Amino acid sequence: MHKRALSRRTVLGGSVAVGISLALWLSEKNTSPRLYAKDVQVLLHAAYQLFPHSKLGPGAVDLHISAYLSYVLQDERIMEEERHYLLKGASWLEESAFENYGKSFLSLAIDEKESLLHKVSRDRWGENFVYRVLNYILEALLSAPVYGSNAKEIGWKWLEHNPGFPQPSTKKEINYDL
Repeated sequence: MHKRALSRRTVLGGSVAVGISLALWLSEKNTSPRLYAKDVQVLLHAAYQLFPHSKLGPGAVDLHISAYLSYVLQDERIMEEERHYLLKGASWLEESAFENYGKSFLSLAIDEKESLLHKVSRDRWGENFVYRVLNYILEALLSAPVYGSNAKEIGWKWLEHNPGFPQPSTKKEINYDL
């Protein structure tokens, strides 16, 4: 079995495509009139930076965080303020990138993204933003694959987690009235 490393270009290109698709799809659903593709991209790249793939385990890309965040951003049971905060935090991160480096967060080198996330996490908004993004990454890591992340139960296998049964096989089987 041959393992192929993902190039930065492949990850960036794929995330741009997913982000634009996600933004268009969500805007068709009329979920948020303030949803812009760039904010979604910054949010995804912040997640990729905060939880990178390593020899130790899967990263946000491996967990399909883009699919999970798509689910979160359109889920009406999640408070609208929470959904808007994720995108607003991404917008603030983008502004911080321009203030500190004169370019978009998406254009920063990995070490610059790391440094910027560390710097903004010292501010209250940045700490809250990083906390929330990490929270959703951990949810994606432990969620049932039916929600779009944790494909092939990669997170469960990595953590040797027994999720319990029964598991929903479709979103329609999930009983939210409990």
